[in-house]
Amino acid sequence: MNFTDTIILVGAFVGIFSIPLIRLSQYIKAHTRNAHIKTAMDWAGQAVSYVSGTEVSSDQNKEQAIATLTARIKANGLAKNFTDEQIKFYINQAINELNKEVK
Repeated sequence: MNFTDTIILVGAFVGIFSIPLIRLSQYIKAHTRNAHIKTAMDWAGQAVSYVSGTEVSSDQNKEQAIATLTARIKANGLAKNFTDEQIKFYINQAINELNKEVK
């Protein structure tokens, strides 16, 4: 086998396996992102449940829950994966879920 044949063979392997490897990489990234979101939603529910038992107004509860979730996300090294708006959204979702359970 000469050098040209080797290059063609290597090129064929790269061509054949590049698309599945790219798709696998995309799947892993999406799966990881979904796991981060699920974890944040679980923590948001815990934060809302925790502060809802205190004797402060609902706006204060919401801000405390946001602060609690933000601190937990940062403590677990996930801060780069979430914006402040996303954290507020997760808290609002958790509040809505808690309100559904109460009704």
